[in-house]
Formats: sequence, structure tokens, C-alpha cells
Amino acid sequence: MHNESASAAEVVEEKVLEAISRYGMIEKGGNVVVALSGGADSVALLCCLNGIKDKLDFSLSACHVNHNLRGEESDRDQKYAESLCGRLGIPISVFSVDVSGTVGKHQSIEERARALRYEAFSSEAERLGARVATAHNSCDNAETVILNMLRGTGLKGLCGIPPVRDYLIRPLIFCTRDEIERYCAEKGVDFVTDKTNFSTAYTRNKIRLELLPKALEINPSLYGGISRMTSSLSEDSVYLENAAKERLEDARLEDFVYDSGKLACLPRPLLTRAVSLMLRERDIEPTAIKINGFEEIILSGQG
Repeated sequence: MHNESASAAEVVEEKVLEAISRYGMIEKGGNVVVALSGGADSVALLCCLNGIKDKLDFSLSACHVNHNLRGEESDRDQKYAESLCGRLGIPISVFSVDVSGTVGKHQSIEERARALRYEAFSSEAERLGARVATAHNSCDNAETVILNMLRGTGLKGLCGIPPVRDYLIRPLIFCTRDEIERYCAEKGVDFVTDKTNFSTAYTRNKIRLELLPKALEINPSLYGGISRMTSSLSEDSVYLENAAKERLEDARLEDFVYDSGKLACLPRPLLTRAVSLMLRERDIEPTAIKINGFEEIILSGQG
């Protein structure tokens, strides 16, 4: 429970500390790099972590990726990020990437931008031996869950955005966008706004701007409810993944060779996950079509 008379800054800081503690996001003496776009979420994240870094004993730096997609706006965002870090005395690395010139076949501009962005984060994490903090919040989490539901998803898709994945951490995962914007106003820090956030040409924006406001009329506590659901389902998902790993090892005969008889006896939820693990072992993307195909071979006793 959070104190209702607390200021926006206190609420955000309390929720960030809760997320860090619950998911073991930051080690004492560790390095954290904030993925700083210059928007409200990443600015609040940088300022909040800067305020608690001495208490938790970690080093802080920032990383900005200029996608060069919005002309002067892209350069404005970069300058703002550099200027904010300069004012706070926080080191920043800037990556300039060519999204439109390297977009692949069957790949959208957004997918390519994301891939290049995470390549930059990964290289910073490796260079500094750091964890990279992205500014995903509970509203982003709700949007992701709904987007996955609309596309038709399994349990994993209902788990939303993981608070920790590999070198990535999401300290704002319990905070709403409204709390974050009030935090910035209270702290007197400005931020840049990406105009494309208001275009309903993008599916995610359509969910954020049109669908979620209607859902909030039905349940004003929607974001908290979805956060509780994703947290609970994530525990179920981890349990099933671990059980599938154990059964897969039990069926292993040699490298990449398995006893199909043992696999065929598995309950469907474990078989699906075991097949997915088998595919990943060979660096094959475990799509639904591939998983279903492998399951049919195993269950028919042909393979």
C-alpha cells in the first residue's frame, strides 16, 4: 500500500525501490545504464535512479540512440539528452544508427529501430559490465498484454513485459504514466515529446489512445490489476519452463537427439515448451507453425 498523501516523487521513488528489491534488479557496487530517449518516462527514470544511487551504492550512466528517422526532432532529442546528463553530471554515450537504410525484407521500420536500439544497449552493457534500465511502465505493460491478446497469444504473451530479462531491468514497471508525468512536473524537469506517439496509424498507439481509456472507465484500477495478473502468470510460466527443461533432459539421448517416446508422454503444456527449447538449442525461432509441426511428428511416433 502506498501513502495517499505522498507526493508524486515519493510515490515513484517508493515503487522503483519496491521493483528493484522484489526482482533483485541492481547489485551493490554495480553499474546501471539508463536508456535515455528524452521522453517523460526515461527522464523520470534517470532522475529517480540518480536520487537513490548513493543509498543503493551503484554507478549510473546513460545511453541515447538517435534513430535519425525524424530529422530535426531526432537531433533535438539527442541534444536534450546530452544537456540533461551534463546538468546532472551523468556520463552519456550516444549511438547514431541508420534505420531506414538497413531495414530488411519482411521487417517494419519499428522492428528495425528496436533491433538497432537493443544492439546499442547490449554493447553498452558488455562494455561497462552493466545492466541497462529501460523506462517501461505499468501502462506499457498493459498495452503489451492487450496487443498480445488481440494477436492471439499463449501464457507467455499474457505475462507482459518481464521486469528483468538478461541484462535488462525495468525499475518503473509498477508506475503509471500519469504518476511519471506528475513526478517530472513536481521535480521541475522538462522532457521531449515524440509526435508519432499521438498517431493512431500505429496499433500500439490505437490501444493507448482509444481502447485503454474505455477500459479504464470500466475499471479505474486496470493497470494495477494487469500488473498483478502478469506477476502471477509469470510465476506459472517459469514453473512450466523449468519442468519442461527437466523432462527434456530426461529424454535426451545425445546432443540434439531425444527419445520421442518419452516426449510423446508429456502433457501438452510441457511438450510445447520442450519443443520450443529444442528449437532454440539449434538457434531456430520457435514459431507456432514449427512447434505444431514438431509436436505432430512426436505424437504420431514417426520421429
